[in-house]
Formats: sequence, structure tokens, C-alpha cells
Amino acid sequence: AEKVKTASKHVGDDDALVADAPDEFLDPLMCTFMKDPVLLPTSGTVIDRSTIMQHLLNDPVDPFNRKPLTVDMIIPATELKEKMENWLEEKRSAMSTQGV
Repeated sequence: AEKVKTASKHVGDDDALVADAPDEFLDPLMCTFMKDPVLLPTSGTVIDRSTIMQHLLNDPVDPFNRKPLTVDMIIPATELKEKMENWLEEKRSAMSTQGV
């Protein structure tokens, strides 16, 4: 039970951390902080993997330009993900030094 409490506290902390996230870290469809950003080669748009996977279950096209798109065409946005993780780590460090 303690692990659950700790995990849920971290989720809440992360929600607070990402409240002022740069737009490039936000999913363009859901306006949420991306956890696993991927590049859609058909439109050049970066979107969260979970969002595009859900979309492709219903409609096998890029939601930004309607070009055919399949799961295996999606490219992990590793550079952006690393940038996001570094940004989050800096935010966490800042919060821990403030005693929040």
C-alpha cells in the first residue's frame, strides 16, 4: 500500500511539474505532456505514441494530412524525449531544493 501511495504522489508531482511545460513537449491533439514522443513521417508532426496508436486503431491515416500511415512507419523522437527527460529532471531538482 505504501508503494501505491508513493507512486501516486509522484504522478501528482509530475502533473504539477509539467503544468508549465514548453509547447513542444505537449501532444498536439490531446494538449497533454507527452510520455513517448514519436514523429509521423507523413506530416513531420511529433505526437505522443499512445495518442497516435489509438488513432490508428480506428483510422490508418495521419490525422494532420490524411495520408496513409501505419504503426511501423512511426519514428521514435528520441532526441526530443531526452530533452523532455532532462527538463523534467531539472524541474524535480528545483522542487526538491525548495522542499516542495
